[in-house]
Order: sequence, then C-alpha cells, then structure tokens
Amino acid sequence: MYTRLFALLMLLLTSSTSLHAQEGHPLVGTWQGEWDGNFLTLIMNWDGTTISGMANPGPTSTTLESVVLDSSTWSVTITTDLKDDKGNTIHFTATGALDNIGSPVRTVQGTWRTDSSSGAFTLTRQSGA
Repeated sequence: MYTRLFALLMLLLTSSTSLHAQEGHPLVGTWQGEWDGNFLTLIMNWDGTTISGMANPGPTSTTLESVVLDSSTWSVTITTDLKDDKGNTIHFTATGALDNIGSPVRTVQGTWRTDSSSGAFTLTRQSGA
C-alpha cells in the first residue's frame, strides 16, 4: 500500500516539475509582433551553433540574415530584409531584451530601425511553438 502511494507521489512530483522546465534554446519557435504598424512573424531555429530562420513565412518570406543572442545580458539582435506592401526590400534591424526566459510565452522588447525610420517593438513567442 505505502509502496504504491510513494510511487504515485514520485510520479506526480517528477511530472509536474518537468512541465515548468524550459526546453531547448530560448529563441526557438514562432514569434509575432508589429513594427511601424506592419505585422511581423519570425520563425527561429537553433542547430547547436547558429540561430537561423525566416521572416513572414509565405510568398514574400525572407531568410533571417543574422540573429545574435548575448546570454550574459539576454540581449537579442535580429537583422533581415523585409518586403513592404509594394514588394520593395527594406533592411531591418531590431535590438531588444529577452524577458520571461523560463516561460513558453517569452517576449523580446526593444527598438527597430530601417534606413528611413525607427521605433519600439515587442515580439511574443507563440505558446506551443
């Protein structure tokens, strides 16, 4: 009786602990946000060495040029080319701080800039992504 109860208790403790653990690289997943009123989706991957991915998946998607994470300050810099509504290429750089690192719904908040403008942004990692 006590052996079964102890085994059940251990099973519950280990399963609940693993539910709250972060898995993998903190930038991996699908991220969404806005810059200057434009919707932005980033899909990022980690191959053990490099963070790669794409911006705005679909017919006008672009490959992320560079994604750098400084884990000592949890700062992120993303560089890529984006397409505007007219199909023109816009060079885009965003720098921000990674927040809620242990949460599945993390954010990166900071500033973005293009050749002609700049502003604030928030990217949110999509739950389950």
